[in-house]
Amino acid sequence: MGFAQNDESRPSRTPEEEAQKQTEMLNRELSLTEQQRDTVYKIHLKYAVMRQYSNTRAEGLQRLNDMVQELLNVMTPEQREKFLNKQIEPHPRRVQPRLVRAGQ
Repeated sequence: MGFAQNDESRPSRTPEEEAQKQTEMLNRELSLTEQQRDTVYKIHLKYAVMRQYSNTRAEGLQRLNDMVQELLNVMTPEQREKFLNKQIEPHPRRVQPRLVRAGQ
């Protein structure tokens, strides 16, 4: 039996805190320039604010796709390649989704 994660057990971050955290993580991975960091922070902040007002799965996926496209436009070709390669690597702490066949 699984347990649902209670939102109250996790401290919520402000959109600014979330944008800062995401920008710092991307900066560590891609060694962004100062100008790129500023732009990336603004992109992350924009989507963190949007998430507060709507968080359905479909809208979340669309937001993620839109955000990635904006981020890619800020990156150099080398950074893009590194970023995209990192996106397809399985994350060690994430549970990989099981593929379910139709009819099962």
